[in-house]
Amino acid sequence: MSYRSCRESEIRSALQSGLVASAVPWPRAFRAVSDLHRTSTKRDRLEFSYEPLAHHTRLLARCLPLESPSEEDLVDHLPHSQVAVIGAGPYGVTIAAHLQLAGIDFRIFGRPMHRWQCQMPRGMVLKSEGCGSSLSDPTGGHTLARYCAEKQLPYGAWGVPVPIDVFTQYALSFQRDLVPNVEDLMVTAIGASNDGFELRLANGTIARVGKVVVATGLEYATHIPSEIAGLPSGLLSHSSDHHDLSVFKGKDVTVIGGGQSALETAALLSEGGASVRLLVRKPSLSWGQRPGAFRRTAYQRLRYPVSGLGRGLATWAYCNVPTLFRHLPQQVRIEKVKTALGPAGAWWLKDRVVGRLQILSDTVVLRADQRSSRAVLQAIGPDGRPFDLTTDHVIAATGYRFSLQRLPFLSGGLRPRLRTEHEFPALSSNFESSVPGLYFTGVASAGCFGPAMRFLVGTGITGRRVAGHIAATTRQGRSRAILHFANALKCGES
Repeated sequence: MSYRSCRESEIRSALQSGLVASAVPWPRAFRAVSDLHRTSTKRDRLEFSYEPLAHHTRLLARCLPLESPSEEDLVDHLPHSQVAVIGAGPYGVTIAAHLQLAGIDFRIFGRPMHRWQCQMPRGMVLKSEGCGSSLSDPTGGHTLARYCAEKQLPYGAWGVPVPIDVFTQYALSFQRDLVPNVEDLMVTAIGASNDGFELRLANGTIARVGKVVVATGLEYATHIPSEIAGLPSGLLSHSSDHHDLSVFKGKDVTVIGGGQSALETAALLSEGGASVRLLVRKPSLSWGQRPGAFRRTAYQRLRYPVSGLGRGLATWAYCNVPTLFRHLPQQVRIEKVKTALGPAGAWWLKDRVVGRLQILSDTVVLRADQRSSRAVLQAIGPDGRPFDLTTDHVIAATGYRFSLQRLPFLSGGLRPRLRTEHEFPALSSNFESSVPGLYFTGVASAGCFGPAMRFLVGTGITGRRVAGHIAATTRQGRSRAILHFANALKCGES
């Protein structure tokens, strides 16, 4: 019998663990891969767990005869994982870390911190304070403060800006230590199955899971105003498209927007040698105030508490009790998501912008056209008169707008079953949608849990709630799953 080439040690390991037996047909072989464990608890009850099977499946496929079914066929028949987390950014790895601690079998798909490494400008600094920039670690040991102390990097809970490269390296360290099993694969489609969900992966394989957590962040939420959207890509881009702004050195660049992204992009462009102008719809720019810049009375500390995203009672509530937000009337919630924590620059950015570049405030862009190799913006200034502005490139730092319809991986069968509220999914207090077992987190959950879900500070409540709910529902259904699996094994051996 001809076997695929495989290291002798791997074959021996597979034989010892019962994965392969020459006399056993492949249907029983792949059932053995499920690695069903029987352990006794203190109360002498039985618990079973199904561990991730990707490595053992690949090993089995190499060791089986050449004429045996393909690896994809094997994966199709394996017992499914309990949970799939889609996205390996801050929210994805945080939720996975909480699932890991809860003993939940999961798979997580995505490139770790891809947006932070490749789609945010080099030299950027986080808007949130140090105390609001840690990922939620269920054990409490992997905080940004501890990472900076170990690496001998500057850190302060308040008043010390966090560079993006420091945060990115911290987040990757968090992922490597707590969630090392990230699979660098994109999920291209999610559909419903008889016992959960079916995920189609970019490599053509299919994964079957009981529950799905969507944690794709801002991946499909970039917003470019329709007035300028007609410009060709060579003349127009979104602020999230650029990791290296040095390509604009010596060019005339117009940045549209008045928030942190617009202000910091303009500052980095100017410092990098570009000729920059900033077009702002509002009459003036807004700036945050440095924490601890002045002494406050007891009343002021109570009336205007400080949180990881700034001062104010509402801001504190968004960060610390987001579950109360979902009890507000729907229209109020949607309006708050659009306006609260709105366009404003961080306190440390003001000196890099004011007086250092051209700022056209109270200016509205009506349309944009291409003329030769340049972009021409038709705008109205504060005096109400229209004018044309010619520039080499336009960067729309106009933020993000989440819409459930823009998620390309949701199947046509799932979309009609999802109840929405102004493009956001309607969610339970545990982030579960109207489709049982399908959860939405991060910016997708802002419509129910408030504007803090757009920031790192929202990872804590999200990780605890989602993992806690999945663990509770998994325990409730475990006895039924054990009986179902036991019956399947009996049928297979008969």
